[in-house]
Amino acid sequence: MSHAKMDLKVVALDRTYGGVTIDTLVKWAMEGRITSDDLVRTAGSDHWVSVTQVPELAASLPRGVAAAPATDGQPQGEFEAIAAEESDEAEQWTVKRPSRRAEEAEMDMTPMIDVTFQLLIFFMLTNNLANPAPMLVPEAVHGRGLDPQGRQMVLLDENGKYYLGDRAETENIASSLDALAQEVARNAAAADRPMDVIVSAHKTARYVQVRELVERLGGISNLGDVMLGVEEKK
Repeated sequence: MSHAKMDLKVVALDRTYGGVTIDTLVKWAMEGRITSDDLVRTAGSDHWVSVTQVPELAASLPRGVAAAPATDGQPQGEFEAIAAEESDEAEQWTVKRPSRRAEEAEMDMTPMIDVTFQLLIFFMLTNNLANPAPMLVPEAVHGRGLDPQGRQMVLLDENGKYYLGDRAETENIASSLDALAQEVARNAAAADRPMDVIVSAHKTARYVQVRELVERLGGISNLGDVMLGVEEKK
């Protein structure tokens, strides 16, 4: 850096210090002894400028606020020596750096709550789809209901319509008992072992129609057990 002499005016103390090198001023700026409100000028000049207009000083200024002058009487190195030479009553200034309060960690729980509710709704819906109630069947008198896994499901609703599968939906409806029997026969022929069939008949379905369905299924080859689906007894 240059060793040219400059004058420094400390605005907060209304004091002027002459013949200070730029290197010393930079040092004081880095130590926090000079603020952005202070003024400098080339030694011998009458034109004062802000320290922020001197690139070397502006780059060295810390961010802080002016504090009250120290009164403990302790020397402050080179700066105190210069101040003592100019006036016995010269006061020293310091810059108090504001302490940074540690940022408190906060977490916004709103997105997590939204995601939780969405997952809850998703699992409720998928659980209903994975475990459908295909038909309102009678409650079991003895024992427990059968697990449909791996078995052919046949449904009979309260209107006497037949369905092949585990849902009473339009795409699963059979046009007649003959059409239903033919489809079950094809599935049984393709099975590598006797295929069990569960007949879930609506509890208001006609007994005669249920018996006719069971008898018709009994004549199909490669069928295992033909069972009636019931609701597990509570």
